Amino acid sequence: MNILMVLEKEFPPDERVEKEAYSLALAGNKVIIACYTFMDKPLTEDFDYFKVIRKPVSRLIYKSSIAILLIPFYFRFWEKYLDRIIKDEKIDILHVHDLPLSKTGYKLCKKYGLKLVCDQHEYYSNWIIYTAHYNTLVGKIIKHLSNWKKYEKKYLKRADLVITIEEPLRLAYIEKVKVNPDKIIIVPNTPLKRIFNTDNIKKEIQENYKNDYVLFYAGGIDILRGIDMVIDALPLIKEKIPNIKFVLAGKIQKGFNLSDYAKKRNVDELVSLIGWIDTDDLPSYMLAGKVCVFTPPVNRDEINKTIVTKIYQYASVGRPILVSRAQLMKEFVENNELGFSVSNCREFADKVIYLHNNPLVYDKISNNCLRISKKYHWELTSNQLIKFYKTKLGK
Repeated sequence: MNILMVLEKEFPPDERVEKEAYSLALAGNKVIIACYTFMDKPLTEDFDYFKVIRKPVSRLIYKSSIAILLIPFYFRFWEKYLDRIIKDEKIDILHVHDLPLSKTGYKLCKKYGLKLVCDQHEYYSNWIIYTAHYNTLVGKIIKHLSNWKKYEKKYLKRADLVITIEEPLRLAYIEKVKVNPDKIIIVPNTPLKRIFNTDNIKKEIQENYKNDYVLFYAGGIDILRGIDMVIDALPLIKEKIPNIKFVLAGKIQKGFNLSDYAKKRNVDELVSLIGWIDTDDLPSYMLAGKVCVFTPPVNRDEINKTIVTKIYQYASVGRPILVSRAQLMKEFVENNELGFSVSNCREFADKVIYLHNNPLVYDKISNNCLRISKKYHWELTSNQLIKFYKTKLGK
């Protein structure tokens, strides 16, 4: 089958998209990823297992995406772009990543008689209302006028396959969105075992942090990630662990100023932003850390029903994990004794200090992480995706 994946962002990087394209290509399919670009990247580029086709996008069109449900020309931009690829590449399946372009996907599938896959990286209608850009003055007006729940229900019900990342979200889509249970599957966002393991380590990266007690975070950096809790805990931790350092790998999103936040708390010298790094290097940075963290606010239904990929990644290198009280991640970490859940900066600091002062506890948790990671890797958990493509979409 010829599969066109639609990604409303730059590519690379997007680890989940790349993993799915890789697995579907290995299963004998031709995979093309369509995305946009602001950068001086080639319009077409061949990777080992798939091809990427890029469309330059203007800042005006990009900024209009915040009002995608109100301004139609953003949809038209994508429809015209994808229409050409569908015809040129003889596409059979349109695989749309995230909710916004589901309407465009459905329209094109109906026009050409294609199958539609809607791949939900998160519970979009619940997630977007808490983002920084939707909580500015203008954003609040747009949010009020944009009925994402209605849009979500309309187009996910029409998909031939809906992909979600955990069982609570699958149930939410069935019960609240009314997706047919036979057309929705779970594909957990687990890491590739061939990348995330303790052998894929660059010693020079570890050497850079040999004198530090590193707290490590990987991912987007914004108001929804709980970065503030970690920074607020640093003055408390420093009293007991003078060589503490908080290292972040990721891109800062609009609405959160990491440097200013750290400076106001007089801990800017303890915080190190290394930017977005190649996936192949992530295990080295995680292992250079002593404790890996993800402490998002728990005020969203979506965050309570997901386990983000970084949790599985942290476990794969045997590092203790600190999470917030987000329900599913809390249960996963605590039930498997992979670390601790915390609700505020004082609890966070106490757990870091406890792990630092109790090496036997630390080693036990580390071994638990390595053991559980054998069950949660992409090569195993992606089987349902390949099976559905082969048995249902291939007909």
